[in-house]
Amino acid sequence: MIDLHTHILPAIDDGAENKEVAAGQMQCLWEQGVHSVVFTPHYYGRKRSPIQFMEARAAAFDSIKDCIPEGMEVFLGAEVHFAAQMAASDESVCSMAIGDTRYLLIELPFTTAWDSALWNRLRDFIADTEYVPVVAHVERYSEVRKKPSLLAALSDLGCLLQMNTDAFTGEEKGFAFSALRRGYVDCLGTDTHNMEERAPRYAEARAAIEEAGFSERFGRIQENMRLILEDKPVRPEREKPVKKFFGRYY
Repeated sequence: MIDLHTHILPAIDDGAENKEVAAGQMQCLWEQGVHSVVFTPHYYGRKRSPIQFMEARAAAFDSIKDCIPEGMEVFLGAEVHFAAQMAASDESVCSMAIGDTRYLLIELPFTTAWDSALWNRLRDFIADTEYVPVVAHVERYSEVRKKPSLLAALSDLGCLLQMNTDAFTGEEKGFAFSALRRGYVDCLGTDTHNMEERAPRYAEARAAIEEAGFSERFGRIQENMRLILEDKPVRPEREKPVKKFFGRYY
């Protein structure tokens, strides 16, 4: 299995605070059958320039190389905060893509409305760079929970959609399974930050998905992520957009 979204690199963001925690996260993933992991520390652009971020990421990666379980395949990336106004250039943002691919994990705003400026910025970025944004933890945005058809809008723009594994076992499982059923989950990530309240729980999500009768979709998601890591095209199979009616998702 593949984990496309983690905060394992130590002392670079709000994820693992040290090498020992990072080692625990990786071992936990390995024991659950996750043998390919992408390291995606937050990039906000407030404290570090892109160059400074890349240097800090490289140093953090060097510090844990001897802790990576034998046989585990790892990739460097970032979770890039994407907004209508960004200090970093498109070229700098693209340098934070997953491995040597044209896929970039992005986090959209939580506290501001997704206005036309944001949509235009995202559209222009895709057109100008030909990179593919992978929108992180789509279940966490209030904008999406209020209006789930935004998943289809993001997809139509050219984005892929990543959901956290905990969504399938937590409070958002109604939304998560509706999105999965309609083909609006392209990638999975634990979004692990530590070994406590945000420990990696991939196996629990897999069990919940398979018990709900979506084994084939789970396999397709794994195939999607393998294509991403190999920098090959991902062609999602969508159904009708997810709808919300009287607090329930369909």
